[in-house]
Amino acid sequence: MVEALPPAQQDGREDTALMGLQGARLGIICSVPATPGDGNRLFVHHTIGRLLDALRQRVPGAKLCIPILSDDSAGRTHELQFPAEDITLLPPLASVIRSQWYRFRTRRILRRFARSVDVLFVRLPFPIPTAVLGLGTPKLLHVVGNSHSVISASSDYRGLFKKLAVRFALHSNNTIRRMVAEPMTRSVTNGCEMWDLLACRQGRVVVSSCIYRREMQPRADRSLGSPPKLLFVGYFRPEKGIDTLLNAFEQLRKDRPLKLTLVGGSDKVLKGAEARIYERVRNSPFRDDIELTGTLDFGEPLFELYRTHDVFVLPSLSEGTPRSLVEARSFGCPVVATRVGGIPSSVQDGKNGLLVEPNDAPGLAAAIHRMLTDETLRRNLIDEGLRGAPEQTLEYFADQLFEELQILARESKHLGRSGPVHVA
Repeated sequence: MVEALPPAQQDGREDTALMGLQGARLGIICSVPATPGDGNRLFVHHTIGRLLDALRQRVPGAKLCIPILSDDSAGRTHELQFPAEDITLLPPLASVIRSQWYRFRTRRILRRFARSVDVLFVRLPFPIPTAVLGLGTPKLLHVVGNSHSVISASSDYRGLFKKLAVRFALHSNNTIRRMVAEPMTRSVTNGCEMWDLLACRQGRVVVSSCIYRREMQPRADRSLGSPPKLLFVGYFRPEKGIDTLLNAFEQLRKDRPLKLTLVGGSDKVLKGAEARIYERVRNSPFRDDIELTGTLDFGEPLFELYRTHDVFVLPSLSEGTPRSLVEARSFGCPVVATRVGGIPSSVQDGKNGLLVEPNDAPGLAAAIHRMLTDETLRRNLIDEGLRGAPEQTLEYFADQLFEELQILARESKHLGRSGPVHVA
């Protein structure tokens, strides 16, 4: 069943759907694939599905251009609230390599789609970067992460394959930089890293979220558990730094009782990392204190894990602005994370979390130890995280994107772009 989106007023904000873009034809280009269901239904991962539906709520009649994959095993459980007549299907862009077979077909579809709308919202990176270049329609680029840093940090890419992947990632970043410089373009980046790297000039830096304000129900009891429990939530990829977390956990566990819960699994792209993590846990001298839950659907009981754990740890080597950090804080679980990518745009060290350097197990262990032993610090971090929660909701995030689309539509109209760009 499709989950109804809450009205914008529930977030304490004006109903932005009435503030601009009325009558404009918004087109959304999404690189995250969907899976077909019965009839004309399409299912996507909740992290993108909730945002797509929120944008359509703010711009009724918005159209979507999205790849379709037959594989339904990658956690695509969110049913899109777009009617079939408003969806343009892209070829099965399953991976960067496989996508190249569809280069020209994808380019033709995107050009035709761009001509059918007044304003574009484009989620990047895209597996065929040049296919999104030079579309001509005013566009808002949403850059969610740095594929070059992900590949550089990943041990799943090796030898010649890694060299080719790194070169392609550089090509992707360079192509996005060219898109940013195109006329009638605004940019939104998850964190400051990509804003600076791409030399963005118009737009804003954001912290992404996919959690509704009504779902933010924090823990009532803020006392430390006995024993304390650490939590990780995310894909089991090399760039997530889980080996560093396990090393830090074992260092701490030698001196005190402690539990660790690892939530997640493979996203069916790089399976080797998941197998290595499971093997690493089996060989740990404290394996009885480590729980592997597998992948959990977004909602309960995942939310309850945030409430019942004492520290959320994200030891990543590369990130945009991880939604898990937003989720942990909104449920009253203080965070320790690495100072990489867009994380410093989400976590202010010593204010709403603690930051450490990546690949530094002793440093990570020291930060966790500080969190567990300094009760005043831990409670202050919890309080600050909860105070910032209203500006970390999906509603707030979608409103920021909508405001950028409004500005873009107004600027395009002012410049006299041909085509009916209607702004209230």
